Amino acid sequence: MKKTATGGAFSALRLSPRAWKDTLLAILLLLPTIYILLKTFVSPIIESLVWSFYKYNLMDGSAIQYVGFRNYNQIFQMNEFWVSMKNTAYFTVFTVGAELALGFFCALLLNQMFRGRTFFRGIIIIPWAMLTLVNGLMWNWIYQPGYGGLTVVLHNLGLLSPDSNPVWLTNSTQIMTFASIADIWKMTPYMTLLLLAGLQSLNPALYEAAVMDGAGFWKKIWHITIPQLAPAMIVAVVLRVLGAFRVYDILTVFSNDPTTSVSFLTYNYAFRYFYLGRASAMAWISTIFILILIVIYIRMLKKNNELE
Repeated sequence: MKKTATGGAFSALRLSPRAWKDTLLAILLLLPTIYILLKTFVSPIIESLVWSFYKYNLMDGSAIQYVGFRNYNQIFQMNEFWVSMKNTAYFTVFTVGAELALGFFCALLLNQMFRGRTFFRGIIIIPWAMLTLVNGLMWNWIYQPGYGGLTVVLHNLGLLSPDSNPVWLTNSTQIMTFASIADIWKMTPYMTLLLLAGLQSLNPALYEAAVMDGAGFWKKIWHITIPQLAPAMIVAVVLRVLGAFRVYDILTVFSNDPTTSVSFLTYNYAFRYFYLGRASAMAWISTIFILILIVIYIRMLKKNNELE
């Protein structure tokens, strides 16, 4: 039986001359793309990993020197690194939590039958389609004192006295909060679309049975919608956590402080001070953190599939 199975496996691998020619032609056509991918993605990743173990500074003219894990040790002893990690964690938790809540609420609304539903499903994409830098510039104008949209609206509503002119972006905490609000406005539609796709895949018979049992709106949400939507929620949350943790561009609009995020600090060391070794080590620390999140996501998804 073993010989027969082995022989069948080898015979399945045998290709006709024409099939061999087609395979070689496909490989030949793919080689330029493979080369570009290797040079564009794989090679920089490997080089950054190697540089993270070296003292590599383009500005001081010193020789490249192998230092082992010294870059990593120095990073963990840097106060600005931990400040940037705290700000990144605050930004990630605040934005992802708010986007999940608002996205779930919007997905529930857009999943109902009402006139103009297609129109609202279309226009909700507009904030998400906007460039992140443009979104940051728009919200930076809104937060400007005096003529900014937020100040003008609050004055018109009578929530601010006429002689009051608050400066909204005065410290790092306020900058992170208001930058988070700008990101929530932009990325909530993305979360909405992911959850809406999950809602449309739910079986309507579950809700019909719940209504027959006398379940109200909130009971249906808690006992049917959320458990059935859990896989889509996990996917949406993980994707947004990965995106929020790597935040960079929107923060550059609100602040020149590199400690507002790990990505901003990494960019600062790499392209302003040209400490390529330390910047590479910092980038790999962020990568390891993201890989941990991916592993947690895979385990949660596997556990959810086993429960089903």
